[in-house]
Amino acid sequence: MRITESADLPASPDEVFATRATEEFQEEKCERSSSAEHTVAISQAAGRTVITTTRAMPTESLPDAVRSAVGEHLMIHETQDWGPANPDGSRFARIDIKVQGAPVTLQGTLRLTPTDTGSHQSLEAELKAAIPFLGGKVERAAAPAIKHGFDLEAQILNEWLTE
Repeated sequence: MRITESADLPASPDEVFATRATEEFQEEKCERSSSAEHTVAISQAAGRTVITTTRAMPTESLPDAVRSAVGEHLMIHETQDWGPANPDGSRFARIDIKVQGAPVTLQGTLRLTPTDTGSHQSLEAELKAAIPFLGGKVERAAAPAIKHGFDLEAQILNEWLTE
């Protein structure tokens, strides 16, 4: 299932990226996403910045059949692998999200591009649930959570960048 989301932000791509690439920002993102527990790691090497979060997400809103199969929490592993800034300030990242113990993944691209009033953040990704007969249903059920996560991240960025 194709997922596309976008948001305008009130700061340059460099400022947005500098905020996003802090442990404090990632910690707040995890806390506000209702994770029961989480970890954050940020590494830099060869001009790349890799942001990795792992979140234990409650399953109480999932159907009983799914909850009984996965337990009280889903472990979500997210990796954003950001390249260096381009001459115009734009940046691109490969994003990978995996659900531990379930054949559900999201792979795609995050982009930060300059605008006249700040920057534009966009996500283009494929959400896949490799579950025979149920894959499409699982994808449709998971898509709102992915969109909510993108919107929450944009909301927090807006808050941090306008303080």
